[in-house]
Amino acid sequence: MVEANALKQLRTSLRPYALLYVEDNVGLSNQAAVLFKKIFETVHIAYDGEEGLKLFNEYHPAIVITDITMPKMDGLTMAEAIMKIDSDVKVIITTAHDDHDLLHQGIRVGVFDYLVKPIRIENLTETLTRCADSIKEELHHKIFNANLHTIFNYQNNIVVLLQGQKIVMANQPCLEFFAAESVESLRQRFEVFGELLLKHSGFLYNHEGIDWFLEISKHPGKLFNVKIAGADEEHHHFILRFQSIPEKEGYGVLSLNDVSELGLLKLYDASAVEQERLSKDEKMVRGLLDMAMRNGAKIRAHNLYKGISITNDALITEISDKEVVLKTPHVQLKAMQYEKEFFLTSELFPIAIFCNSIDRFDFDDQSVCFNHYQMVNTSPTRRQAIRVIPDKHLTVTLLYEEHKFETEIVVMDISINAVRLRLPTLPSGFAVKQNVVLDIVLVTVLRPLIINTVAEIFRIHEEPHHFEVICTFALHEQAHKNLIDYIAKRQMVLIREFKGMQCEK
Repeated sequence: MVEANALKQLRTSLRPYALLYVEDNVGLSNQAAVLFKKIFETVHIAYDGEEGLKLFNEYHPAIVITDITMPKMDGLTMAEAIMKIDSDVKVIITTAHDDHDLLHQGIRVGVFDYLVKPIRIENLTETLTRCADSIKEELHHKIFNANLHTIFNYQNNIVVLLQGQKIVMANQPCLEFFAAESVESLRQRFEVFGELLLKHSGFLYNHEGIDWFLEISKHPGKLFNVKIAGADEEHHHFILRFQSIPEKEGYGVLSLNDVSELGLLKLYDASAVEQERLSKDEKMVRGLLDMAMRNGAKIRAHNLYKGISITNDALITEISDKEVVLKTPHVQLKAMQYEKEFFLTSELFPIAIFCNSIDRFDFDDQSVCFNHYQMVNTSPTRRQAIRVIPDKHLTVTLLYEEHKFETEIVVMDISINAVRLRLPTLPSGFAVKQNVVLDIVLVTVLRPLIINTVAEIFRIHEEPHHFEVICTFALHEQAHKNLIDYIAKRQMVLIREFKGMQCEK
């Protein structure tokens, strides 16, 4: 038995097409006609081949079901004549005998299929379903070929035929762009074309308040910027144009012209382009981490607790697109927990890998899970001098062009040859390689020590609400010794502080 829902779906598929049914047995013809009229909107009945051919010439139905043995003209002769008139017609022959010679003749004539009597309704509906699919596919090809030349028929353009939002046909450049073997495989990967459109400021894609298909349907011929990823996972910038097909309601043609080489993506949405770059970097770094895990390469984890270097061996135990799990000693985990970031080095890595976005710590398992990483040119292992975060008593006064800089100055860290300062504003003309005068006040047990030195502005980094300025200097004799003593004592304080922190949960 065939479910009523299956017959309903079949009727929906075949409703636009007419059927010619040719059968010389009047009783069988009347019985079958009842079923066919439940499926087809229009059914033409004939009782021999000559009458069937006449009705075909008059009405040109898309599907013909015919018996073989009939008076005046047999079914195969009629089918051959019909196929000469219109080779796209689907002819299904019925016969009381499962005859291979008959099958070969039908293939030669070009019939779509043949059914053995008594016809089972399951076999009939299965054949008609394939028939409907074949007719629809051929229609898509005809529409595509008929309209391709009128809409952006450039050699390298991607051209897609849509029925609603679904892809029904695509040209070769489109298949090559997505590395698809056929249109069918492309349809299986992307149910609707809108799934391909990526978020990018000022571009067309589905988001709150904007339905991409409604937008192009309201503005046929308008040019839209879109971003789409190809098989190589590179993001491409296309100019999209849509043209509906008036004589075929629901159908339209998309043309996409690749303008990526103009480099305009960043002008529209610099943050999205940067995010894409970071995503590529992460994929490459993930490959390095995976290679290190599979090959048992030695890895070292590095942190700086207020300038104190903390380094231990580490082992990658799990890696996926979403996260990496790293095992390392408890002391390293505490440093990571404090800094909320860390560096990884290995003989396998060309440069250090910087890791942040830590998801969770498992101190019992001595592991950390993180999901963001990138290669960086700087790391704690490359510092030429020890830098420490000073205590609150160390202060710095800055003189620029013989004028004291009257604003709050925060000392972020200090070494024997440089100091990093945080300033809310900068004086006019303040620039890299210019000289300033620094008064560094060190508070000791005995008395405050003042180091007065000329320094050079090495780097200026602008943050959202302040500036970070690095000044370098070269101290001599007692001033040099005093700063070394301060940094050494500060290190001891920080080491004791960190050891105490390790006992905390």
